[in-house]
Amino acid sequence: MMRYVIIMFVILFGAGCANVDKPYPQRAYYQFDVSNSGHSGTPVQGTILGIKRLSVSPGSQGLEFIYRTGEFKYQSDFYNQFFRPPGALITEAVTRWFADAGVFEDVLGQLSQAFPNYVIEGNVVKIYGDYRNSSAPSAVMEIQFFLLKLTDDVDTPIVVTSSTYNARKPISSRDPKALMLGWNQALEEILGEFLKDVKNNLQRSTANYPQSK
Repeated sequence: MMRYVIIMFVILFGAGCANVDKPYPQRAYYQFDVSNSGHSGTPVQGTILGIKRLSVSPGSQGLEFIYRTGEFKYQSDFYNQFFRPPGALITEAVTRWFADAGVFEDVLGQLSQAFPNYVIEGNVVKIYGDYRNSSAPSAVMEIQFFLLKLTDDVDTPIVVTSSTYNARKPISSRDPKALMLGWNQALEEILGEFLKDVKNNLQRSTANYPQSK
């Protein structure tokens, strides 16, 4: 019995010593940083925008970066993650984008107690790094957006505009920093397209439907 204990101690001690100097990778955390330069406009009178937290499709709602490595194969990266859930981070980016755009007279923050007469809702359908072609990696993003106008009948908001926006941006390498940069570029492209649709439909909605009380 004593011999068994000594052998096990030597094995465990040896295994421990072997890992004393082994460096462990550190987790890195990322968040979105988008710029709205060149997209500002003139506010439409009487418009107050609220932005609901975007939902995220089940396959993309975790913190870990997702890589597509085959036609039906995906993998997650434990060591490279979003700083907070991607739905929350993208919602904050959308709020900043529209606050800077100057299309609405006011854009409410998430904690505001004021009542908007327009609301943006959305769902992040896809967000992953596409690594199926090792020589041409890309950052992929797809978001479905709705701009709703609230009326006196709160149960039946009016859909001002809705669409699904896709962006695929080539990235320099499979490095997570390059992927995050690609996602920022993809989000800027999507928000730019969504903003165009909002501008094209917002003025018409204020003329066709009375403001809610």
